[in-house]
Amino acid sequence: MDDDRLPAEPGPPAPEAPKPDPLIAPPSTASPVRRGHGATVVALALAAILLFGTGSLVGRLSAPESGAGPTVNPTSSAAPVTSAGPATSAGVPSWSLLDQAYELLRTNYVDPSGLDPTTLQQGAIRGLTDAVNDTGHTGYLTPEEVKARDQSLSGTFVGVGAVLDLRNNAATVVRVIPDSPAEKAGLRAGEVILRVDGASVASQTIEQIVVKVRGPEGTSVTLGLQDLDGSERNLTIVRAKLNLPLVSSSLAPGSHDAVIRLESFSTGAAKAVVGAIKAVRSAGAAGIVLDLRANPGGYVNEAMDVASQFLGSGVVYISQDRSGKQVPHEVAGGGIATDIPLVVLVDGQTASAAEIVTGAIQDAGRATVVGETTYGTGTVVATFPLSDGSAVTIGTERWLTPKGRAIWREGLKPDQTVALAQGVNFLVPDDFATLGAGGIAGTQDAQLKAALSALAVAERVATGG
Repeated sequence: MDDDRLPAEPGPPAPEAPKPDPLIAPPSTASPVRRGHGATVVALALAAILLFGTGSLVGRLSAPESGAGPTVNPTSSAAPVTSAGPATSAGVPSWSLLDQAYELLRTNYVDPSGLDPTTLQQGAIRGLTDAVNDTGHTGYLTPEEVKARDQSLSGTFVGVGAVLDLRNNAATVVRVIPDSPAEKAGLRAGEVILRVDGASVASQTIEQIVVKVRGPEGTSVTLGLQDLDGSERNLTIVRAKLNLPLVSSSLAPGSHDAVIRLESFSTGAAKAVVGAIKAVRSAGAAGIVLDLRANPGGYVNEAMDVASQFLGSGVVYISQDRSGKQVPHEVAGGGIATDIPLVVLVDGQTASAAEIVTGAIQDAGRATVVGETTYGTGTVVATFPLSDGSAVTIGTERWLTPKGRAIWREGLKPDQTVALAQGVNFLVPDDFATLGAGGIAGTQDAQLKAALSALAVAERVATGG
């Protein structure tokens, strides 16, 4: 499995955790699951994750499969509403209640024009997958959501340049990308999106909001926002094509401490990290802070390669299939930063493949982990394309840390817990050149300051000081 491009996926997390990306398994050779009765055919699916401006690092996509997916014919006759409760065969529902519910809607709803077949079909699938209670793993992606996810994983997309998270049931801006249209327009971390182009987004998923915010290059979108103090405003942003660098790196001002930030585990992540390690070591770096904050994950093979740069040997993670069989996935060897002092920086949006790397490094005792409890993704997600371009995504394997820790829905606890104040946008290496005389110490990024302090300790230990 580590030879395939799978994205690590998200799972129901700690309070107010973001919906990050799922690890996607390689294309399955099996046809999408199909269960139907009467007028209704139902399939399983998965919900996308955090994507908004930074490119959803969500959804690990597998290559499209041949074979049509399930379809629904809302105009056909349903099972009689007087029939008894649903019968089951070998644990498989008969779907008679679903048929009855549809027939009642079809024959009684006051506005027949509101019974859109596509919307009803998508709603039925979402409801079914929500009932599995595997949020962020098993769910459904509309054709538009699949396209947005695939764009994000490529590192190039059209958007505004911001990261969204569902917090307190509100779509909250958790990061604004430097030099993006969102930053230039004045969008701020901590603001809540209430409306998109005048339409309320209350009760909508992050994926649904993302589709509304994105659009053709050069067009504008108006966001109705609520600030931390409760005040509201409208902000118009012109969409642009964004190329999000996978990695940025720099020495912290006035020091030999390097910060390497990895945005996602999209294609090329490991190669970019290797390049950054070589660059900072050439610049005289005595230690490295690996910043994985707000990293929603990506392909598991990239996670394997990144972890292998910092670990000389051992296991990166353990996969476990539905039968309980466990398979350890070993460090590749040949890493170029296996001895340099290291600190890993994480937060509640660190998910999926980013958690695999963090767990591997933490279990090996290779580095101090600083920040907040991670998102809590714990499964590998397989994507099953459907005939209309939508997709069913199913958690097919769980993964454990090398010591057998299952972080699903719990996350990884850092060795040093440090929170970032609400509304504070964390620093990235590209920001360092703009800092004043106080450098990083004069900023509000308490997490980065704590990581650099921990790195200083590790450097002293390494040199016997």
